Parts: sequence; C-alpha cells; structure tokens
Amino acid sequence: MEVSVVVPVRDGARTLPALLESLATQTLSRERFEVVVVDNASRDDSAAIARAHGAVVVHEPVPNRSRARNAGARAARAGLIAFTDADCVATPEWLEAFLARADGAPLVAGPVEMTTGEPPTMVERFERSWRSGQEHWVRDGWAATANLLVERAAFDAVGGFDPAYRHIGEDADFCLRAGRAGHRLGWCAEAVVAHAAEAAAWPMLKRAFFNGYGADQCLHRLGTGHRAWREPGPLFSGDRALRFAGTDSAELPRSERRRLGALARGAYASRVLGSLWAEARAAR
Repeated sequence: MEVSVVVPVRDGARTLPALLESLATQTLSRERFEVVVVDNASRDDSAAIARAHGAVVVHEPVPNRSRARNAGARAARAGLIAFTDADCVATPEWLEAFLARADGAPLVAGPVEMTTGEPPTMVERFERSWRSGQEHWVRDGWAATANLLVERAAFDAVGGFDPAYRHIGEDADFCLRAGRAGHRLGWCAEAVVAHAAEAAAWPMLKRAFFNGYGADQCLHRLGTGHRAWREPGPLFSGDRALRFAGTDSAELPRSERRRLGALARGAYASRVLGSLWAEARAAR
C-alpha cells in the first residue's frame, strides 16, 4: 500500500457518497491505497455510509478539524497521506498524479476547482474568484487540506495539525510550520479535486467570518496571517474588496462589478468580524 486517503467528516451524509464514489473509480489500482474516514462527532449516518463504501472508519469525539485529521493519520497504514474533505470530489487521476509527482517534495498540493450551477449565481461567481487560489497559496508556503499529500515522516516531524485552531487556519499553520522545519511544499497541477461553490450568501459570509478568525489566530501563533480589522479599506470600496479577493474589477462589466463588489465588501465585513472575535476570544 502506497497512500492512505484521510477524510474528516462531521454531518457529511449528503456529500460524502460522491467523494467515496470518486475514490472508487481512481485509475490507481485499489490495492495501492486505502480510505480512512474520520467520523468527527457526526449526528447523521456519515460513519455508516463510509463503511458501506468500504472505508476504514475511526472516531474522534471532539469536534475539531485538526484532531480529526490527526486521528486519521494515526490510523493510516501508508507512508504517504492524501488529505481531502468530505464535500470534495476527486478526479479519476487524482492519486495516480500525486504518486507520479516529479519534484519529490515531502508536501504536495493540487488544484481545488470550484464547480457552479449553470448559470452560476452571483455568489458562486464570487466564490469561484477567490476560492480557486490554491496555486497562489502554495507560492506563499501553504495549501488547503482539501487537496494535500504529505509524507508521513514530515507529518510526524512537525507534530501533525495543531488542535488549538477551533475553526479555519490549521492547514496554513501546518504547511508553514513544515516549511520552517525544512519540509518543502510542492505543486502537482494534475492532481485535481472539485468542490462546489456556495450558491447562497449566508454560507459564504459564515466562511469569511471563520477565515478572518483563523487568519488572525495564525498571525498570533506564527507571525504570518492577517488582522482584517486593522485594514478597513475594503469595507468601503468594492474595487479594493475585489482586489483583496483576487479579482481585478477593471476586467468586469460595470453592472457585474457593482454586484460582485457589494458581495466582496460583505465578505470582507464578515472577515473583519471574525478577526475581532478572535481578538476578543484571545485566540492564540
């Protein structure tokens, strides 16, 4: 066995089957990988669904993304661990592409492609503009664990994921700590997973809140991150808010610029609130 796929899940019964079915159709032969699903205090049938699809199921009773991934890594039998999420879908070549990676980096990330309805809602268009930035994030030294391969030796050397992160940010923290310890983060453009963009405003704003919280906490813990409350400019300018999200407003039609700019300002406001909440909670 060459690679263990670790999937944390909490109340993921709606999305988990699609991921597990995509893993069942990998071009990599089945005897070369295992699937470990970590039931992280689910209140639905996630664990039963995972077992029905042939996955190894372990339990982490404390709801925490870091604790769940660490539990999965402990149960994994292979020397390579591929992390993804229960609301992702892997392309058929995902694992084979990871194993064929040429640069030999101990951490390797792949693209997370946002999928939308047809036609996409305005929220989906905004989500797609900023949540598909995995290659850019890799250049900054970190990647989302929706699509990340890690050598076990590197994982163990840095102590896995830090459970002090209660919301979002543990993946950036892990990659940055690994990089500082000499474990390079590489890129594999062929190892692709898909993730559905949020179609409604409330889930998008909730995610922005937790991004603000996690980025503030990461800044305190590692010296790298973002205190959104200290940079209020994007609250008052749609163009600046879009630029923060990675979109050049000059390339958008005027009507779309206004609507996307309003969404970007709302997302940034939610990020500021999350950052302030991290300060109030002394998230360190």
